[in-house]
Amino acid sequence: MEIAKLIETGFSTADAEYPEILQIEGDVILKFRDWREEKVVVFFADPIAMKWQMAKSFLNGERYDSCYEIEQSNWLKLHIDQDEVSESEGYKHFKFNFNEIGQFEILALSYQLKT
Repeated sequence: MEIAKLIETGFSTADAEYPEILQIEGDVILKFRDWREEKVVVFFADPIAMKWQMAKSFLNGERYDSCYEIEQSNWLKLHIDQDEVSESEGYKHFKFNFNEIGQFEILALSYQLKT
């Protein structure tokens, strides 16, 4: 069963504006302005999959305006089962909820807030 584990990202997606999602030479960068109108830039290391959706789906206890690591992820398991990555590589399923505007999900090794 998938579990949404709240993560401390150093930024907030609550009341943020619609994000810009860039894929450059295999890297993924997420850019948006937060509720204070401050620019947020997040870099994802070695992504293997990503998606943006406006339809919302939440796991038990998940908030519509917070960031999570999805443990026991079915989406990540699909990639492992099809030999896209191995379990030992340490990929994680991250999910960023942007209130009513949508959800960004990505499978990556890590993320880093750029300043």
